[in-house]
Amino acid sequence: MALSGGVDSAVAAALMIESGYNVTGYHMIVLPSDGTTTQTAEDAIRVAEHLGIELKIVDLSYQFRETVIEYFNGSYAAGLTPNPCVLCNDTIKFGILAERILADNNEAVATGHYARIISDEDGRFFLARASFDRKDQAYFLSRVKKEKLPFIRFPNGELSKEEVRQKARSLAIPVHSKKDSQEICFIPDNDYRSFLHSQGIEGSTGDIVKGTGEVIGRHNGLTDYTIGQRRGLGIHFREKLYVKDLDFNANRLVLGRREELVSFCLVAVDPNWYIEPEREFDCLCKIRSSMNAVKAHVRLLEADRVAVSFPDGAWGVTPGQLAVLYSDEVVLGSAFIERSC
Repeated sequence: MALSGGVDSAVAAALMIESGYNVTGYHMIVLPSDGTTTQTAEDAIRVAEHLGIELKIVDLSYQFRETVIEYFNGSYAAGLTPNPCVLCNDTIKFGILAERILADNNEAVATGHYARIISDEDGRFFLARASFDRKDQAYFLSRVKKEKLPFIRFPNGELSKEEVRQKARSLAIPVHSKKDSQEICFIPDNDYRSFLHSQGIEGSTGDIVKGTGEVIGRHNGLTDYTIGQRRGLGIHFREKLYVKDLDFNANRLVLGRREELVSFCLVAVDPNWYIEPEREFDCLCKIRSSMNAVKAHVRLLEADRVAVSFPDGAWGVTPGQLAVLYSDEVVLGSAFIERSC
């Protein structure tokens, strides 16, 4: 059991125990410490003691920096908007950590994610959305390779967050009232701008323009902004404007009205498939985790690219983010957005 110290993984561990499994907890350290035990590690220790299971501490801070943090920094420096949780799930949690867990002669890896693994009559395994869509995390798991699915368990996949909290209280789990973790674990207070500046990634000031080219202000450096952003632009204008484009060639921040951010096509790279795709097919698509899936038509290009078109449009296509493709509740695959088209 990947035991983070939060309520979700604690309840997932309890559910695995109730199902008859012999559970061992693994707590992953991803940030260098000053030699003292972190609060999350202390919480994981308390949960393990309460459940009566062994806990192993695995320090992956070096690997985390070399993969997730460097990817995060490099993406922003290249003008892309990264999704570090997606990469962490693929390379760290269900990569290095899972390999360590399975090497210890465990038969499966369980986590507190809200998603499901389902199988068909032919014995094929698929990643599927959680039963309660509001908390669904299949989007963030869609880079995990299909070969790993038979060895993964998601005990919380059929539960709502409220049911998980209720279960934690009924079992008197020490972290039953602990708040959910912050959006990006390695960035204090979700202030990614300050974090990037601390990493030496700062852009130079430049013009803020409308799509027509009209200059309406000055920006602090393009790495401080993301497509779709409306707040914190530092301008006062007569209409609501959103970040439409980051023009790194001209060092311009391009703004537009909300309807100007609707795209009808995107190109994505490096697809990860859970099914053998046809050359063209219809499906549903999310281009950010919080949106409702929209109708899409997918066309395979060369081996590492796909074109996704949206008959009704999709708002805020963002290079660097993930396009996840669904057939109802089942994840078909995912690919990183390269550009709108």
